[in-house]
Amino acid sequence: MYAGDGNNNSNLPLKKMKITNMITKESFYVLYNPTTYSVGKVSDFAVQPAFDSESPGIQFSHGSTETLSMQLFFDTFNTGVMNAPSVADGVQLEATKRLNALAKFLDVRKFTDKVYKLMNIEPSVHIPPMIKVEWSSLQFEGVMKSCNVNFTKFTDLGIPVRAVMDVVIFRFSKMDVKVKTNPFGSPDTAKYKTVEEGESLWKYSAEEYGDPDRWREIANTNRLSNPRLLQSGKTIQIPAL
Repeated sequence: MYAGDGNNNSNLPLKKMKITNMITKESFYVLYNPTTYSVGKVSDFAVQPAFDSESPGIQFSHGSTETLSMQLFFDTFNTGVMNAPSVADGVQLEATKRLNALAKFLDVRKFTDKVYKLMNIEPSVHIPPMIKVEWSSLQFEGVMKSCNVNFTKFTDLGIPVRAVMDVVIFRFSKMDVKVKTNPFGSPDTAKYKTVEEGESLWKYSAEEYGDPDRWREIANTNRLSNPRLLQSGKTIQIPAL
């Protein structure tokens, strides 16, 4: 889809991208769909020098947050009722479209602010909200990482009527999903711990496996008949999974 000056899709009934504030449950549709969007993810590898070798060793360190990047186009100068996010917006946009250039008054920030304000802290949770982006097969939940607006057209009175917005969203992953994909490191080798006062097998299991309910594997490996009676200073084995 083309989005820019002289937009050829201004009168086509296209499916709109929907953005939802998952804290307030408020939703809105973008004025124009993005022409493209990109989804990216980076893995970090540690480079280890290797003696008597032409190339160093490479070891996986950790992954990064998946990101959704896109550019949104906003226009209240030429946009008509067919491309409006809602009926009320369409009436106002159509009225503005019919006025001459000197009288155009609909500030494009009416629409850009809906996205930009998703960077603000929600008072009820004291952090910016998690959001959901829905557009056909694109279903992306995350938090707004950055939002930059470039206003490109103004009325004779200085009112912005056209803008381009660059948005980057970090995907949100729940802790239980992270545990399943990468259970706190890589518990594929046995480890040993010295018991300190107040510690428990449940704590070790949560730290090493990401699941406190797997304490029985530690108890069986160390032949502990009563896992509640851990002796301080004793060394126990944390078995590999």
